[in-house]
Parts: sequence; C-alpha cells; structure tokens
Amino acid sequence: MASSGRFPLAALFKWGGRKEDPPSSTSSVPVSEAGAEAIVASKVLPRVLKILGQVEAPVLMDLGPVVGPNIAFFGEELSCKIFVEDLFAVVEAHGAAGPRVLLPGALTSRISHPPESIDGILCWDLFDYLDKPSAQVLAARLAALLKSGGLLYGFFGSKPGQLTQYTRYTVEGSDRLRLRTAPATPTPRHTIVNRDIIRMFEGLVVSEYVLLKSNARETLFRKP
Repeated sequence: MASSGRFPLAALFKWGGRKEDPPSSTSSVPVSEAGAEAIVASKVLPRVLKILGQVEAPVLMDLGPVVGPNIAFFGEELSCKIFVEDLFAVVEAHGAAGPRVLLPGALTSRISHPPESIDGILCWDLFDYLDKPSAQVLAARLAALLKSGGLLYGFFGSKPGQLTQYTRYTVEGSDRLRLRTAPATPTPRHTIVNRDIIRMFEGLVVSEYVLLKSNARETLFRKP
C-alpha cells in the first residue's frame, strides 16, 4: 500500500450536498475469490453509514491510502470532509528500514488533528501490522481524536502468521467491500484477543462485532 507522492502528509477532500435519495443497498454476497481480489459482504458498514448519516457534515479520517472510489462514495453519501492519513505507508517504510522501534512515534506524529475533532475513523486492518507498543500508542491517540458519539471502524485478524501483503479495501456499495492485495515487507501478525482490544481502546465501547468467514473480526467502536 504505497502512498501516492501527491499526498505526502494528509489529503483533504470536501464534498457538497448529501444525496437526497441514497442508492438502495446491494445484496450481501459471500466471499468470492478472483486472483488477488475478493468481494466480501459487510454487516457493519451499513451501521457506519447510518450513524454518520445522522451527523451534519461529518469529519472522517481514513488511515489507508487514497482510494478514489472510497472518497467519492463517502463524500456523496455523507457530504463529509475526509482526511486521508496513509499510515500503512508509515508502517511499510519502517518495516523496510529494519527494526520498528521508532514506529509508535512516527504513527502518532503523522496525525496532527486536535482532540475530539473527528466523527469517524476508518482503520481497515492496520492494527494487524503493528507490534504491541505501536498498537497501544496509536489506539490511545485515535480514541482521543473522536468526538462524543464518534466511531472507529476496523478489522482485526484472529489467526497468527506472517503477513506478506497489504489489503486495500474499496467500498463497492453500502454493504460490500472489494479487497485487493499488494506486497508488504514481511511482518508477524500481532493477533489481539478481544479483551485486549477493549482495553487498548479505552474510552470507546464496542457497538458492533462480526466474525467473517476469513476469521477477521469486523468491529465498530463508539465514543460515549
């Protein structure tokens, strides 16, 4: 997941009027493999859209790379402001350089937004690529960024193993995601058990939780 050179720090996208008639939800589909791609049905994404749809001009933060269809989808559906912070590129840069002892500071310094300024955070599966110190520091930083009632949407792997690729999530509808893979510097997956995830995101509560066929845990946190 290499970051585009046009967006060295953060990309900001702003959209105008929200759609008056959102498109009807696509029917849920099972996982379908197509080489390095898969389409998965999401049970949690519709909830994300419903919550953010009740906020006037919400502010979103996407921790993945710039994905054009996602910017268009959320912008048109929610009339939102979107900040893109490609933390996967930070992870990859530190992985390629060797030991990741400086990664916690690099992740948090990338995010310069003030506390309680964000309505929704899209984490995707970022935490699968982080060691425990990096995960704990970043989780605390993200929890502090959320406004009251804000949400954090992410995926957490449940099986240990060596990760050799990143997954790019592309929203294809209100309940569908297309997953594309890209090479990554090999790193052990930091599998976090549910109780440790809850502790790590202190100050947030788990609102939705779905175990997918891939054994990934699709999770939605809310800030009271």
